Amino acid sequence: MNVLDNIDLIKQIDTEDMYHKIIHMPEHILEAYFKANIHHFEKNPQTKINKVIISGMGGSAIAGDIIYALYNQNISINIVKDYYLPYCDENTLFIACSYSGDTEETVACLKTAIEKKAIIWGVTTGGKVKSIIDNLYPWLELKPGFPPRSAIAWLFFSVLKVLELNGIVEDQTKAVNKVAAALMMKAGAVAKSVPSTQNFAKSSAENLNGKIPLLYSSNPVLSAVAYRWKCQINENTKYPAYFHTFPEMNHNEIEAWENKSFNNHFMPVFLRFFNEENNYEKRIRVFKKLLNEQNIDYLEFFADGDIPLTKVFSLIYLGDMISFYLAILNQTNPTTINFINYLKQNI
Repeated sequence: MNVLDNIDLIKQIDTEDMYHKIIHMPEHILEAYFKANIHHFEKNPQTKINKVIISGMGGSAIAGDIIYALYNQNISINIVKDYYLPYCDENTLFIACSYSGDTEETVACLKTAIEKKAIIWGVTTGGKVKSIIDNLYPWLELKPGFPPRSAIAWLFFSVLKVLELNGIVEDQTKAVNKVAAALMMKAGAVAKSVPSTQNFAKSSAENLNGKIPLLYSSNPVLSAVAYRWKCQINENTKYPAYFHTFPEMNHNEIEAWENKSFNNHFMPVFLRFFNEENNYEKRIRVFKKLLNEQNIDYLEFFADGDIPLTKVFSLIYLGDMISFYLAILNQTNPTTINFINYLKQNI
């Protein structure tokens, strides 16, 4: 029996049930958006917001990365993964996005944003972020009990709700329903009960197994998705993985593929849109020709859906499932983060 079709073995490896935290993302999306638990919010039509700063780290920060990729054309958006803020004033919407509420970099930025009299919001389960802002500023309470990286639905759609409440984006009801419906359909195709011969996530994990993934997003919008795949493979599978974006990789990393001595160790993985702009498509086509001429295998994944939000989350969902199955192939518990915990305990 194929390892990935052995349900009992999967349960033995996945002792903390990461599988269900991933596979139920569609339901999490609906609950996060439509049952948002909002505290102390009173709409102020006099407020003029001309800039958004989202502060977060790790699994909490990916929500900001995706927000930036999808909505940076609406308003200036900065994603801060550090202790220090860029320019911030009373017309800045500052969102402290920390699943635990105790991320020290985010807490430091929150304190600075308050000093600068920014418009403050929190997105968290509690912790220091809650203790600082509760009864003073609005905050959106997340559902507890998830590793931050598997709480992406709660984090992203909560931040999206904050933007909507502050007039940065229009009502997202239709878009959210479309995303959830699309992922529910995909869930039936990538579930662990579906055999490897019919399961695209399982077969993709098998193709990646033993290789170091080099993830290439076909355009800057998908850069956040490529980064998400990298981080999920890092944390769930305990694999090194790297990412880059077209067209920028054509100006540097493309040269690395001329050296054939290590090509067998890597697997190029393309994350793409259907019907891409010619500026991007022609560059990918030429790069793939170079890979083919050197007999280098690669994988290619296309986003599903008819709106940007669905396209982005279709690839995120697939990538999360692939990272899970890749962990199982390597008999690795996808939930544990021993090195991250060690670092936190020793700094």
